Amino acid sequence: MIVSRFKKWLRSSEDAGTAGRVERNRFKVRSASELLAPFEGELAAIRARAGVPAEHWRSLYQVVFDNYAALVQHLPASESHHHAGAGGLLQHGIEVARHTLDLKQGIILPRGEAPEVQSRVQDLWTYACFTAALLHDLGKPVTDQHITRYDGPHARRSAWSPVHGPMPVGATYGIEFNSKRVYRHHERIPPLLVHHLLPTEGLQWIASDQDALHDWLTAIQGDPSDAGAIGEIVGQADGLSVARNLSGSKNVQLPTAKAKPLVERLLTGLRYLLDNGNLPINRRGAAAYLDDDTLWLVSKTTLDKLRTHLIEEGQPGIPTRNDRLMDEMQQHSLLVPNDDRAVWLCSITIADWQQQLTCLRVHASQIWPDPTRRPTSMHGHVEPLGSETAKGAADQVTNRPSESAQSAEPRSTGAATAPEGNNQQTASSIDDLTLPFDLPADAAGEDETAPVNTPPAKAQESTATGSESTVQREFAAAHKADGQVAGMEASEDAGERFVAWLKHSIENQTVPINTAQARIHVLPEGLALVSPRIFRDFDSANWSHAQKRFQKLKLHRKTPRDENIWTCQAAGSRKRSLLKVILIPDAAATLGVNLPMPNAAITLLQTE
Repeated sequence: MIVSRFKKWLRSSEDAGTAGRVERNRFKVRSASELLAPFEGELAAIRARAGVPAEHWRSLYQVVFDNYAALVQHLPASESHHHAGAGGLLQHGIEVARHTLDLKQGIILPRGEAPEVQSRVQDLWTYACFTAALLHDLGKPVTDQHITRYDGPHARRSAWSPVHGPMPVGATYGIEFNSKRVYRHHERIPPLLVHHLLPTEGLQWIASDQDALHDWLTAIQGDPSDAGAIGEIVGQADGLSVARNLSGSKNVQLPTAKAKPLVERLLTGLRYLLDNGNLPINRRGAAAYLDDDTLWLVSKTTLDKLRTHLIEEGQPGIPTRNDRLMDEMQQHSLLVPNDDRAVWLCSITIADWQQQLTCLRVHASQIWPDPTRRPTSMHGHVEPLGSETAKGAADQVTNRPSESAQSAEPRSTGAATAPEGNNQQTASSIDDLTLPFDLPADAAGEDETAPVNTPPAKAQESTATGSESTVQREFAAAHKADGQVAGMEASEDAGERFVAWLKHSIENQTVPINTAQARIHVLPEGLALVSPRIFRDFDSANWSHAQKRFQKLKLHRKTPRDENIWTCQAAGSRKRSLLKVILIPDAAATLGVNLPMPNAAITLLQTE
């Protein structure tokens, strides 16, 4: 009798404990106004960028935010990657929308149309970009999560998905993660959810322009082969939000997330191999090359060493094939994709040494969140080759690990490898400085040593002028008709084209100035250009060449140590950050433009 009562009490205690744990992992459905209240500043900035009348804002924009908040509630954006905590999907969506409209300010759409056409439809394209930003990850709760809804006094359970529409305010819900989710499957879901997010008038507006509708549909379905302008902008904005989240404090996960996901173990292993020299970096024949903010990892060598390291540590569940390792890394956005592939074919140049290698591309901030621990950038450069070329090279990477790593190393196109001791880098005084994450800080864009086996001058000019960036093409197309090219199109020199683009961008207010994310700041000493990001904005493919040609014009002022790059201190509300800049003295006269007052938050550190 006593034993029976004890067992009954034990069962009831276990049930109560379980109920308590479930209760702690549940969330209450909140109204859209409650959920959006912490984001008033972000919404105000987005409204300013949208630039529409109050009635249009309420009926076309605010209603979308309300519907989005009601749908995503406190759902996370991922299990263990970016924005993994409660409310992560809402925060991520709003951040991507903000970055999208910031980027859209500097891009004239639709591309290739006459200026009068672009002016007539600019609000439509802005709205298409905005809604695509909120839709791009909305499929994750459908494919990557299991959401249980609890209703009534007896907490009746039922499965819920955004396809059902928003849950009623006051209900509760729990979140589990789908262990069998398929990589990138969520990208196909947003079209099913459009009617829960957009008002009919908004959808009709986008559908009234066939070009906008095409780009919008490809963007919300994650089609990299046909992304279009909207897909490119939203993709960049998504990357900015992810990088900001991952570079901050330790990412918070839900209690129902697995303790140590495989991707975290892969990332920890990569850091260990790099920090301990198992993956040599930044020398001829190395396994890794840090080029500005991008880390290029020689693919097969890295994957084989990473797998061996984790297996020797006794880690369970490590895939035995390289393609499975890459799938796991891609699923959690650890790798920067090359269209729909993980592998890039790159030409790597250090002084007179040049080689083509198959590489994986990673944001440096993912490996070294603390910038003080990041190695200095390589004394050379990495040039990604065409995606079609990389497609053929990818087959080498997916060989079984028992095959020789040497077979995966592509052909050398330069001189023999020099001894390691002659190629070690030394940190400059600028790169040794601490760079907090309060404001973006860029690596110095000093001149790099040119390869000895340089192509003929004519071929160089063809490379520099023949692959203009999207920004350059938009600028030229928009202003060719009325003669506002101002030397950019007429000049063959990349430095002169950059100056013309810079002048035009300032005159037409298509680039932010003196803001936290700006590439341009006005100082009492002159105009500060954040380097190398301002040159990447101008021409992402040939930015280094453009920067060198600009420096040849000698419009900038050098430091007392005869260096091109100055260091500025940006004082935020709580932190201080450093920026690397090129300084143009008396820029108003040099460029012939009107500039705002100096930014009081930015101080030039090196002085005479």
